[in-house]
Amino acid sequence: MRCTNCNLGNYRPKKVPYVFLGEKMGIFAALVCHHCGETLFESSASDKIEAEVKRRGLWGLRARTKVSEVGNALDVRIPKALAQFLSLKKGQEVILEPVDKNKLQILVE
Repeated sequence: MRCTNCNLGNYRPKKVPYVFLGEKMGIFAALVCHHCGETLFESSASDKIEAEVKRRGLWGLRARTKVSEVGNALDVRIPKALAQFLSLKKGQEVILEPVDKNKLQILVE
């Protein structure tokens, strides 16, 4: 089957590792383009990946929150599940770094 990404290579069956949020989920069957490396996981592999991500409690860590005002500063609350995943503790210092006008990155030391 011709690669839908580069349209130059063909997909070949291969076992590839899958990483989610920096955590290794395992090795799964996929189709990989020999030219550009585009990887497609078959539905059975996708189901196994999703089950493993949910089993580890990593599913749904994305959260919506509001910016509030505290004194003359702004405050952003981090939901408990996300704070636990990042191993954040009260009083811990983090680095806030703008990626661009719409994205803020939090670096945990």
